[in-house]
Amino acid sequence: MENGSLDYWLHEKPDGPSSLDWDTRLHIAQGAARGLSYLHQSCEPHILHRDIKSSNILLDENFEAHLADFGLARLILPYDTHVTTDLVGTLGYIPPEYGQASVATDKGDVYSFGVVLLELLTGKRPMDICKPKGTRDLISWVLR
Repeated sequence: MENGSLDYWLHEKPDGPSSLDWDTRLHIAQGAARGLSYLHQSCEPHILHRDIKSSNILLDENFEAHLADFGLARLILPYDTHVTTDLVGTLGYIPPEYGQASVATDKGDVYSFGVVLLELLTGKRPMDICKPKGTRDLISWVLR
């Protein structure tokens, strides 16, 4: 993709965050949301991505968002409500309930997408181990 990943623009490109005005950020968020909605509701069988994160949101020349990296994805067959699985994902994006049960649901993808939205709003990484305990992850920082 011509513009790389959302992660690149938010965290790697020196002038990246300042180049992403609010309209562009909203456009990216809406495009990624449409992609996730398609996976969860429109395609048959439904698909759990299981690794929604800013580096897996690729941007074309018009900053249209495209979900990528389906290496951890799982199919949800009709009448299934979840997939039993090993704990997978990227630190900072993994929903808290995944640590308690090895069950993946579409709610986990939505949680991870919420972390991406917080990244878009704050420009902060979801996890920063250099910060003091309790402020290392974006969710704790937001809750404080």
